[in-house]
Amino acid sequence: MILAVVNQKGGVGKTTLAVHSAAWHVERGRHVAFIDADGQSSSSRWIHGAGWRMAVHTETAADAILELAASLRPAHDIVIADGPASLAESTRALLLIADYVLIPCGVTVPELESTAQTVRMLVNARRVRGGSIPDAHLVMARVRGERYLLTRDARQAIHCLGLPVCETVLRLREATADAAGQRTAVWTMGPRGRQAAAEMLKLLEEIDAYARTTNDARNPHLATENIPQQWSSPGVLAAAR
Repeated sequence: MILAVVNQKGGVGKTTLAVHSAAWHVERGRHVAFIDADGQSSSSRWIHGAGWRMAVHTETAADAILELAASLRPAHDIVIADGPASLAESTRALLLIADYVLIPCGVTVPELESTAQTVRMLVNARRVRGGSIPDAHLVMARVRGERYLLTRDARQAIHCLGLPVCETVLRLREATADAAGQRTAVWTMGPRGRQAAAEMLKLLEEIDAYARTTNDARNPHLATENIPQQWSSPGVLAAAR
């Protein structure tokens, strides 16, 4: 399974989602490889600083990304790629090799507009691949409270982009923003990270369920009982208290 997290707009939580997803799979005992396709290498520094056990590769050239992802797929349970903050050829390469794509989206008009361009690139990648591959979900991120008109309008607008939207949203929280600087995941940040951890873990479980469905549909010969069990988010939250 190759999971790509992409959006042409920076600051929408792309790296945060990609890194937390990778850490989540590692802590569940999966063999994970990570491709940092963003020229800033923020995710690489975060992962190395946290000490999570996974293979990390930094690559921004489109052809090299295609070759790297294809070579990593057979030896890993999941390959996660953090795309660049632009509609570069490296983004197109990820869409051409990924099985499943996550597109985090903010709630402002510029963020929704940039997400629409990313969705357009995804649709064109599906045309090239001759079907509905890669599967994809939008993720609402950096969301303010429901009392804000901007949040309510964004909830309506995002459903017009033509892709399914994850039910769980990531709200604008200090712990989520601080996790990268502290080189950790929100579920290790104790009481101050409790709400952020609850949201992130719920979202990752939701994403994992979608990804399992995608993987099982394309690999019906794989034995379901060989897939690791869900990691218990209540247990993690209890440890964080």
